[in-house]
Amino acid sequence: MPGSRVYARLRSARSRRPAAFVAAAVALPLLASSAPAAQANPDEGAAQVWLVELTEGAGASALDAAARGLDYEVRHDFSRVWNGVSVETDPATARRLERLDLVEDVWSDVLLMGPATTTDDGPQPELAQAIQTTRAADAHERGITGEGVKVGVIDTGIDYTHPDLGGCFGSGCRVAYGTDFVGDDFDSDDPEHSEPAPDADPADCGGHGTHVAGIVGADGQVTGVAPDVEFGAYKVFGCNGSTSSEVIMQALEAALVDGMDVVNLSLGQSFQWPGYPTAVAADKLVEEGVTVVASMGNDGEAGVYSGSAPSLGSDVIAVASTDNPKQRMDAAFVPALDRSVGYRTIDDSAEPTGTTDPLVWLGRACADDPSEGDVAGKTALIIRGTCTFKEKYARAVAEGATAVVIYNDRSGPFGGSGIEDGPVPALALTDADGEDLHDLAAIGKAPTLEFTGETVLVDLPRGGFASSFTAYGPAPDLAFKPDVTAPGGGIWSTVPVADGSYESLSGTSMSSPHVAGAAALLLNAEPNLGPRDVRTRLANSAKPVTWGENPDLGELEAAHRQGTGVIDVIDALDAEACLFPTGVNTGDGTAPRTFELQLKSHDTETRTYELTHRSTIATTGDDRAPGFVAAEPEVTFAPKTLDLYPGQTATVQVTVTPSADLPEGSVFGGRITARPTGDGGESLTAAYSGYQGDYLAIPVLEHPEFPRLAAIVGQDPETHQFDYRDLEEGETFSLAEGPSLAALVFLGHQVSAMEVSAENTATGEVVAWEREQYLQRSPGPNDAMGIHLEDLAEQRPAAFKPGEWTLHVKVLKALGDESNPDHWEHWDSPAFTLTE
Repeated sequence: MPGSRVYARLRSARSRRPAAFVAAAVALPLLASSAPAAQANPDEGAAQVWLVELTEGAGASALDAAARGLDYEVRHDFSRVWNGVSVETDPATARRLERLDLVEDVWSDVLLMGPATTTDDGPQPELAQAIQTTRAADAHERGITGEGVKVGVIDTGIDYTHPDLGGCFGSGCRVAYGTDFVGDDFDSDDPEHSEPAPDADPADCGGHGTHVAGIVGADGQVTGVAPDVEFGAYKVFGCNGSTSSEVIMQALEAALVDGMDVVNLSLGQSFQWPGYPTAVAADKLVEEGVTVVASMGNDGEAGVYSGSAPSLGSDVIAVASTDNPKQRMDAAFVPALDRSVGYRTIDDSAEPTGTTDPLVWLGRACADDPSEGDVAGKTALIIRGTCTFKEKYARAVAEGATAVVIYNDRSGPFGGSGIEDGPVPALALTDADGEDLHDLAAIGKAPTLEFTGETVLVDLPRGGFASSFTAYGPAPDLAFKPDVTAPGGGIWSTVPVADGSYESLSGTSMSSPHVAGAAALLLNAEPNLGPRDVRTRLANSAKPVTWGENPDLGELEAAHRQGTGVIDVIDALDAEACLFPTGVNTGDGTAPRTFELQLKSHDTETRTYELTHRSTIATTGDDRAPGFVAAEPEVTFAPKTLDLYPGQTATVQVTVTPSADLPEGSVFGGRITARPTGDGGESLTAAYSGYQGDYLAIPVLEHPEFPRLAAIVGQDPETHQFDYRDLEEGETFSLAEGPSLAALVFLGHQVSAMEVSAENTATGEVVAWEREQYLQRSPGPNDAMGIHLEDLAEQRPAAFKPGEWTLHVKVLKALGDESNPDHWEHWDSPAFTLTE
C-alpha cells in the first residue's frame, strides 16, 4: 500500500507483530495521492488488489460505466455477501475509483497471517473435558448430535481422509462440500506465490482447519461437539503463510451458496473495526439465515480493544477462550522423579530421541549472565526470561551442551521459536517440572529425560479462567464484544493423518468451533431457529467466568472479555424464554446509563422473573497493559419483578449508575439476569459494557518517542518488518539515491480517519493524500506505523522537488465528528531536506 507500512519499531528495539490465531497482520485502507488523473505519472505503482465498496443500489456494471477509461480489472463481484467488488489495479487508479460518486470506500485487501501427535484408545480427555464443560456431551445423551446440520469451516481445509472426519470427500461423505480457493503454494504475503491457484480439492496441508473441524464434529478417537454434522471445507490458506480478505469473502459467498447452516471462522485481523468488509460480509450471511461464529482473537496480552474482524461484525457470534483444566503434551520420563514431565520442542531445534545426558544447571543463560555450571557434554537446564530463546540456546550450544531444557518463569506450559536449524534438541517445560529438575540437579542427582513417544496430561494454571491470550473488547465504536466464551486453551483434536492424526492446540481458534458445534446442536433440536435466536439462546444460558488474576476475590472476568460467559448447551436447549439484546453498549460519559431489555416467553405457563445484577471487573489505565478495579455500580430495574405470560414480550428498563470510585478511562460492565422465582424455568443473562469518561479524550498521537522522522535501514525478508535509525544532524535525503525517509507514527487508539500531507516550506506548496478510514491502533507500547516518503512519492514523482519539506499528519478520533476541530489531533514533522 502506498505511503504506509505494517507496524515496526526502531532498530534498537525488537519488533512485535500481533499474536497469530490464524490471522493477525496489520494493514491499512487506501492511502493514495490526490493528484488529478491528468497529472498522474505514467508509472502509477505496482498493481495490487483492492476491495471497492459501492453505494446502495450500485453494482459492478454501474461501476464499469462510471469508471470508463480507467485501467482496472474486476476480479470478483461480492454482491451476494457484500455490496462491492475486488479489483486489481495500481494505487493511483484505486484512488480515482474512490472519487466516483457510486463508490463508498476503497479498502486495501489486507493480509491475514496463517496459523500457528499422538493416538490413544478412546476419547482423549482434553476434548472430552471441554464438551463436558459446555454440556455438549449431555446433549449427545439426549440424541442431539448435529445430524442434518451443515457446518462450513473456512480455514486451511480439512483432511477428509481422517477416520474421525469420515474418511472421504464429496456426496455421501461427512465432508460433503467445499473447494480450495488458493492452492497449496499460495501465500498472499509472498509476491511469487500471491496469486491464488484454486482447485476443487480442499485437502488440508496446514493442519489448523482439521483441528477446528474435529472440535466441531469429530466422531472417532475424539468426539467433537456435534459428531453427526456434515462439513463444508473452504480452504483459504496454503500450506504456509497468509491469505487475503478477498479470498475469505469468496469463501463466505461459497458457504452461502452451498447452503451451510453454520459457518466457523477461526481467523481474523486484530484491532479492526466492525465496518471492515469481512465483518460486513459475515453479517450479510446472518441476514441470509446462516449462523456465523468467529474467534475473537489472540491479542489479549495487547490489552483492550484488541478484537478482530470478522468477529466484530454486529451479528457475528464472537467467541472468547477459557483454558481447559489440563493439556496433553509429549512426555519425557524422569527416572529420578519416577514420573513423566510434559514438554514442547522449541522451533526449529532437533527432535529429541533416546535419553538425554544428565542435566546441569546453567542459569538464565543470557549473554551477560555467568555460567552456573559446566554443561559440556551435558544437558543445559535454563530458566526462561530476560533474553530470547535463540540467545539462551546459542549460549548453551557454544558451551558444549548436547541438549537444552528451558523451564517457564511463570505458571504453566509454554512454547517458543526463533532457533534456526538447531543441531541439538531444545525443550520447553512448565515451571513446576523445571523447578523439580533444578532441585535434583542442585543436590547432584543429575536427572535425565527419556523419550518414549508417550503423552502426559499437564495441569493448566488458568483452567476454567479466561485464557491469557483471549482478546478484550469492546469494538472501537464501543459495540459490545465478545458475545460468549468456550474452552480454547489446551484442546486435543484431529490434525492431518500425515501429521500424526491428533494434537493439542490453544487459541480462540479452538473456542470458536465449540460454539459453532453448539449452534449445530441447537439447530438439530430446533431447525427453525434463526441465527439471532441461536446467539440469544447461547448467550442467555452462558455461565460466568471468575476473574483469573486473583480468584480469591470472587470477582467476575470483565464483560468485555468473556461476553455473557461459557456456553451451556443444555440450558440453551431447555430455555423457554429469551432476554435480548444479549450484549449492550452503554456508551461513554460519567452520568447514569439507561437502556431497555426485552424478555420474551416461549413457555406454556406463566412465570415470575426477578431481575438481578452482578458487576464484572473493570479495566482501567493503559489500554495495552490495563489495570483492574472492582467498583460496584448502582443498578435499578423497572420493573424489578414481572409475570411473563405464554407468548408475551415485556420490556425492562435498566439504569446503571457507575460507582464514584471508578476511575475515568475505565471500561466497566456487568451481567443482568432474569431469574424465575418458582420451580422450573431457566435463568436468562445479558451483559453490558461502557466507558467511564469522555471516549474522545483518549490520546492518539501522544508517545514519548513518536511521531518522529527516521531513516529506513532495511526490511526483514521473512517478517517484512522494517528497521529504522535516528536521523543524523544535517542529513539530507534523496528519493533516487537514498537514504530513504519515514515518519513513524504511534496510534494510541483506533482512529476514524487519518490525513497525510507534505508542505514545501519555501513555496508553501502542499501535496495531500487521500484520507484513510478506520485505522487500527498500534498493537504494542512501542509499535509505530511507518509512513514512507518513497511510497508517497511513487504517486507523484514530480511533486517532491528538491528543497525543504515538512509532513503533516491529522487523525480523527474514534467516534469523532470530522466537523469538530477538537476531535482531531495533529502532528507537524521537523523540516527535512530533499536533494536530487
